[in-house]
Formats: sequence, structure tokens, C-alpha cells
Amino acid sequence: MFTALVHPLRASGLLFAVLACATAAQASSFDCAKAASASERAICADPYTAGLDSRLGKAWTATLAEAKDPKALRLGQREWLKQRDQCQADLGCLRSQYLSRLMVLRYVNIPFNWQGTWQRVSVSPFYGGELVIRRSGEARLSFDLSAMGGAHSGALAGKLQLKGGEARYDVKGCKLRLTPRNGLLQVTQEGDAFACGAGLGVYYDGLYVASRQILESQYDLLSTALVRTEEEDQRARKLLQQDYQTLLDSGSVFSQDTSAELKGAEVTEMWLRGLANTHAAIFVRGAKGELWVALLALVGPQDEVRVRYYTTEPEWKLRLPDVVQSWYEARGQGTQLPLDMMP
Repeated sequence: MFTALVHPLRASGLLFAVLACATAAQASSFDCAKAASASERAICADPYTAGLDSRLGKAWTATLAEAKDPKALRLGQREWLKQRDQCQADLGCLRSQYLSRLMVLRYVNIPFNWQGTWQRVSVSPFYGGELVIRRSGEARLSFDLSAMGGAHSGALAGKLQLKGGEARYDVKGCKLRLTPRNGLLQVTQEGDAFACGAGLGVYYDGLYVASRQILESQYDLLSTALVRTEEEDQRARKLLQQDYQTLLDSGSVFSQDTSAELKGAEVTEMWLRGLANTHAAIFVRGAKGELWVALLALVGPQDEVRVRYYTTEPEWKLRLPDVVQSWYEARGQGTQLPLDMMP
């Protein structure tokens, strides 16, 4: 997996949630003339991400005014800024960071209570998680924990020992540490997925918020930065129609490629971990926002796997660019899948 349009929580701890989109007209919350880091320069150069930064600045001011422990909140903000700057100029990473922090600020002032139901706010619907904690003694808790990683899942239950303000679980090579942070709960895992009762690519790491309801995730072409602007996103929706969602359902893992025919194009292959034979796509964005998309679609009562090809460019309606052709030939694993050239 490349340096991340979408990071599993294991790697980045990024969060995702439904938020109103900022407009491109919004400016960043800091002085772009003094932008020093690669991340700050990337934010200033991208109106959509700069709008998210402006929205965060307003939310931060409002949240800080209501904080019972402003010092701890400021410390958390500094830690978040360090995380954000690790994105460098990766717009997908930056947008995810801002959306995650906006969600976090909605929960940080809620009084902390170990007992209850916690939801992991994830970078996509493919990385959700739920933690249920019950008190079983003065210094003991019991828990049930579940999580997803693409099409794979995992579940773990056991006892937690409270010590030094943290809760710990340590059984057969699987260790969990639960740490309260400004009304939230940080879960850190040691031990591989199998030892912790999970499938390939499934981990329980992440930041959890107290909520009985599963958190809706904002997972679209804008949030992953596969498109740059709201106008490009609307163009993609118009082109793909119902297959816009099919495309999103194809992607829990992303990788990048280049095209010899389409100079300057950004090529992204997508597949769903655990179901790559039926859920996969290739998304190509040209230097001027042109689109070429091919995806796997399950059609008919027998769920026949077909490839659907879309493009915004009339001269490419009946032929595939080199990278899309290579992707298509690789899908059939020795046999040629039916190909639908979409209008």
C-alpha cells in the first residue's frame, strides 16, 4: 500500500465522520505567507483543504472556550498538529486528518466514564469498530470489542485491569492498552491480528468516542482526494451515477501507478481487502480533471462479474488507456471478463 490516500487505523489513527463540506472560497486559519512546512504549503495551495482548516480553526476556538481542562486540550491539539504534518503534501492524508479532528472536537468536552459503548471513528466505512465496557469490580472491567479491516473482521472479549489511570488487557500474545484522553478513549494494540482474534489487516487501534450509535462516515472522492474540487466530484457523480457508490465500495486499499499514454495523469488502483476478485477499480484523473474509470460490477441473479468502463472524454469512449487496459487484462486471471463501455 502506498503512502496513503486511505490509511488503516493501525498505521495512522486517523478518524473519519460526516461533516459539512467547506467551500473553496474559505481561507486557511493561518497566514499562508508564513507557511513553513510541506503540509502547510499543501493546505494553502488547495482551496478545499484550506476550507477544512478554516472550519477547524472556528471549531477549535469554540471547543477551547468550553473546556474544563484547557491545558490538556492544547496539548492534544499540539499532538494532532504533529500528526497532521506527517502527511507532508499528501492531500488525502491531510483531508482525513482535518475531518478526524473536527469529529474529535465534538466529543472532547464530554465527561469521561469507562462504562458504556464506544465507537471508533474511522477513515472509511471499512475500518469501523465498537467497544462495549462494563464494570466488574473496583479495579476491573470487562469488554467486548469488534472491528473491521476491509471485508475482514475481528472480535475480542475479556477482562481489563485498571492501573495508573489506564486499562490493560494481556492474554496469549495480545495486549491492549486503553487510555482516556479528553473524554475520548485511545486504544493501542500490541500483537498481531491473529493473536487478537482478528482476520488479516484487522486491528483495534484507534481513538474511540462514547456513542451507542454507529458513526456515519464521509467516504467520497473528495475525502480521499481522488478528485480535487466539489466541481470534479459532481462531474464524477454525473458520469458514474449509481456506480459512484460501486466505486466507493471497491476501495479499502489504494495504490498508485503512472500512464505512458495519459501524461501527468494520477492513476489509483483500488480494491477491497478480502474481496479483491469482486470489488476492485481503477481511477484515473487527468491533469485537467479528465476522468477514466473502470470497476468490477456484480450483475444479475448469479452475480456475474463484469467490468464497466467510464470516461468523460469522447475520444476515449470506445477504447481503454494503457493503464486501464492492463488493469482489465489482469482482472480475469487468465480469462477475459465481459466489458461494458458505458455511455
